[in-house]
Formats: sequence, structure tokens, C-alpha cells
Amino acid sequence: MHTGHQLSCAMWAMAALSLVLVALRLYTRIRIVNFVGAEDYMYAGTGVFLLLFAVFIQVSVHYGLGQNFWKLSIDDSSDAIFWTYVANSFAITGNAMAKLSMGLFLLRVVQVRWHKIALWVAVIITTATSIALTIMLWNQTTPIKASWDPLRTPGTWNIRIQPMSVGLGVWSSICDFFFAIFPWLFIRTLPMSRREKFMLAGGMSLGVIAGACGITRTVVLSRLDVFNYTLNFVPYFAWAGAEIAVAMICLGIPTLRPLYLKTRGFASAYSNHGQSSHANEIPRFVMYERKASNPAPSAHDSGISYARTDNNIKTPPPTHQTQTSNDSVEDIISGYQDQHVGVIWVKNEVRIQEDVAEWPLRG
Repeated sequence: MHTGHQLSCAMWAMAALSLVLVALRLYTRIRIVNFVGAEDYMYAGTGVFLLLFAVFIQVSVHYGLGQNFWKLSIDDSSDAIFWTYVANSFAITGNAMAKLSMGLFLLRVVQVRWHKIALWVAVIITTATSIALTIMLWNQTTPIKASWDPLRTPGTWNIRIQPMSVGLGVWSSICDFFFAIFPWLFIRTLPMSRREKFMLAGGMSLGVIAGACGITRTVVLSRLDVFNYTLNFVPYFAWAGAEIAVAMICLGIPTLRPLYLKTRGFASAYSNHGQSSHANEIPRFVMYERKASNPAPSAHDSGISYARTDNNIKTPPPTHQTQTSNDSVEDIISGYQDQHVGVIWVKNEVRIQEDVAEWPLRG
């Protein structure tokens, strides 16, 4: 098995893993969180682009990618280079889309003005440089065909694409590290427990691995000999695909927390709240004890005692049920109210308050 076949196998494995994460994320957002944002569509698009990258790498391997350029026929060498151009277009765009997905995700969470400005600057520069590099990739020579069919099509080279690709690789790695470190700037302000904050920020910080892949890809690209393109560029395409796949893993894992909670039996609030008016917010529940000002003798000793309710003590509005021993607190109160119409005796009132908080994982 030559290096081309090894490359195609690795790309198919990465694409399969990424598509599984796409499916899990969309299921989580649609069925559990009941909210799908632009970053989710961007994430799904990244998975599709990585799949197309694997498809066209496979086509290029069929024509000779991974073999010595000078041992291939002219037709095969030309076709192999052409299909790597197609694959590389999806790699460049997919890498940018992964960063856009992360940027849009963070823009939904941050509140400080300079945080938003920094994110928008990163998103705009990434988009602009990726579009520019893709255009330059297909316009290196005059005529265009001379860049992938140099042995039969004489032409003039207008652009040195390799230095441009190295520059974009440097910027891409900077963005990966920026998006990995950035969540630690605002994570402390989110309405979550300390453990959840560290889990969320830690998951996003896995982006440093994608940054490391980007650095490796850039170093490999800067040292490649273009005169044996079909053989020497295999490591570059391997690291390009790895950078996108790792970025998708880092983006996908933090957003799957609601799915994890549902499998553990803790996510009933997600599905219930999805039918309320706040379709893109997740509730959190706070239980507290409130003592009556004039307690009366207990009515019975069943584990819950009752005192007369004054006018200033109101029955809490209906909300999501929280299980006590067998019945919810609200069911016990309402059942007792049926037996004593107009009078409720309460000694210790336990209220369930729905405090709607912005859930940072909703994207």
C-alpha cells in the first residue's frame, strides 16, 4: 500500500468520525435543546466539505497521488494534480468554515463589546483570506490549465501560491489558539457551576490540538518540493484533513453535553422547556425554603406540616415538576387544597422557582 492509499484511508476515517459528530450535534440541537443556529449549519457544512475533500483525494489517488510524478503517464499526472486542486479547495473552505462555526458560537455567549469586536475581526479575516487563497489557487497561471498540466500546456506563472498558503497556515494556527484561549476570558460570568465552566472551557481549549496540526501542515508545506508534486504533497493533504477533523471534534464535544445529560436522565427540563416561549433558552431550577410568619399547629404528621397561608404568601406558579418521595411538592399542595378549599396550612413552604438563564451551549 503506497502513501496515497494510506492518505485516502485516513481521510475516510476522519470524514466518518466528523459526520457522526455532525449527526449527534444536530440531534442534540433539534430534539433536546430545540434551537438550531447559524453555527450549527456551518458545522454541518464543514462536515460535508471534509467528506468531499476525502472523495476527491480518493479520485486523485486513483490517478496517481502518492506515486512518483515522473513515473506516471502525462494524462494521469495531470488528472491527479487537477483533483488535488479540487480537494484542496474544499480543505481551505472547510477549514475556514470550522473557524466560522466556533466564532459564531462564541458570539452568542460573549457580552463585552471588545470580545465581540475581536471575534468579528477573526471571523472576517479568516473568511477573506480563505476566499482569496481559493481564487489564487485556480489562477496561478495563464492559461489556467498550465498549473495542473505543465508538461503539455505552456503558460506563464502569475502567482507563487506556496508562500500564500504558508501565510494562511500561520493565520489559521493563530485563530485556532485564539479560539482555544478566548473562552477563559468570559467563562466565569456564565450562570453555571464551577465544574461545568471548567468542562466547557476545557472542551473548547482542545482547539490547541487543531492549532498544532495547522503548524505542522504549514511547516510541511514550506519545505515541499513542487517538482514531484504527486509524491511530496501527500503529507500536506494529510495534515490539512487532520486540522479540520480535530477542529470538528473540538467544536462538537462541548455542544453534546445536553445529550449526555439526557442519557443520564437529567435532561427532562430541556424537552419540557422547548415548548415554552423561550425557545432558545434553557431553564435552571432553584429550590429554597420559606417560613411562614405565623405558624399554626401541624395538621398531621405525614412528613409535611401545614400552616395558614397569609395574603402575602402566594402559591408559586406552576412550573416543571420536581420529584420528592412519590409526588411533587406542587401535587401535594394542590391535593390538600382540594380538601380545604380556600385555606392552606403551611409550616415550611418549598417553592420551585424557574430562573430562566441563558444556556451557553445553545450556541
